[in-house]
Parts: sequence; C-alpha cells; structure tokens
Amino acid sequence: MRELDEEIGLVIPDLTGFATLDTLNASGAFKGRVRVYRGTLNTPAHEIDLREGIQLRWTRIEEIDEMTMDPGAAAVLHAHHNAEQPGVRQGATLPVVEVREPRDHRSRSIVGAHLVLIRDGAVLLGKRHPDSAFAPSTWHLPAGHREDMESAVTCMVREAEEETGLRIPQSDLSLVHVLDLLDPGSTIPRMGLFFAPSRWEGEPVVREPECCTEWCWWPLDALPEPIVEYTRVALEAIFNGTFYVPLGWS
Repeated sequence: MRELDEEIGLVIPDLTGFATLDTLNASGAFKGRVRVYRGTLNTPAHEIDLREGIQLRWTRIEEIDEMTMDPGAAAVLHAHHNAEQPGVRQGATLPVVEVREPRDHRSRSIVGAHLVLIRDGAVLLGKRHPDSAFAPSTWHLPAGHREDMESAVTCMVREAEEETGLRIPQSDLSLVHVLDLLDPGSTIPRMGLFFAPSRWEGEPVVREPECCTEWCWWPLDALPEPIVEYTRVALEAIFNGTFYVPLGWS
C-alpha cells in the first residue's frame, strides 16, 4: 500500500495475495522471492499521478511477449492470465511461480587500452604509485579500461590526456598488438589493446599523481625493473612483429 501511494498516489482497496515469485539462478539455486498482489483499478492511465518511472500504460496480455520486460513480471502476468480463479482464499497458501535466470554462454572480458609511445628508440613508461591497488611501484604503459558505451580508441585518447596531458587524435592511433590475458585465479579474461600514435601534441606530465609518480623514456633494449609482466610481453611481441599473444591460458 505504501509503494502504491508513493508511485501512483492511489489506494487499491481490494488488494489480495496472488502468488509468490521465486527467482532461481542459472544453476537452479534459490536467489530471491517476491510476494505478488492483485487488485482492480478502472482509471485512465493519463489520469494517474505517476511519481516514479516515466510512463504508465494499460497493456493486453497478448502484447507482453513483444515487450522488453523483466522475466519475473512476464511469468506472473501469464500465470494470472491462465489461472481459472485468480483470487486466493484468506489464509490459503499462495501458488509459487518460478523463473530461472538464463545461462550466459558468452564470455565477458575486461577491455583495456594501452599507449605505446616511442621516441628516439625509447618507450614512455610510468611508475605506479606505491599505494596503487594494481602493480604498486611498478613501471607500466599509459593505460586504462574503457567505460560504458566507449570505443577502445576513444578510451585511449581520453586516458592519454587524463594521465599524461598528451593530445592524440583518434585518426593518428593504430592498433599494433592484442594481448589476450587470463590472470592466475581470475575468472574474467582481459583483452589488452595496444595503440601507437603517428604523432602527438605536448610533453608527458603527471596528471594523476595518486596513480603514477613519474613518466620516463626507457630504451627498448633496457626496460626498467620492476615492470608489469604483460607490458614486457606485449612490448617484446610488438617489436618482434607478433600481433596477437595469449597469456595465462592453459
């Protein structure tokens, strides 16, 4: 009753229990439970004071299969439509509607963009902050993870400017290496994309001191220690002409 008042400002006087909706995960284990109520309302949708959400719409049961809808909500609506007597007697046990989450057979990966900046035979590396969660006090390329709805090359442009102050147009970036990485003990693979610019504007400066303490140019044949291991692997592969390397896979 409180939720109805908060969401649409209405009181439904004949609310009665209809069903219990149980959600199971893809393996069949119990995940969550929702109590479902039924009631009647004869009010045009445009006259209802919608306070949460963006739209109310009276919908026929045959329409819901064509709509993007929570699987549990769809299961409950079908159960209500197919019930001979939707009402439940006072004190009776509510019927249970079960819905199982689908298995996702697609592998998901974290995508990272890495900048390979070469000048006079030396590569730009940054020393990670001692308090960094990843690779503290270790040398690494300018890099970052792409954000939601962001292409990898857009991520590279953004990360380069955020971390080093360098301005690099997307059109001047070329993909030079792909590292397919599975860290020990991790269940989520990482796809590292390494971009090299044909030109850039500015000189590298420390823009995120909480992450990186300094930028230095290191000769390709004398990389510093310690260095992130996959960074070393990728740089060696790039200069050996190897475009793709799987790392950490059994």
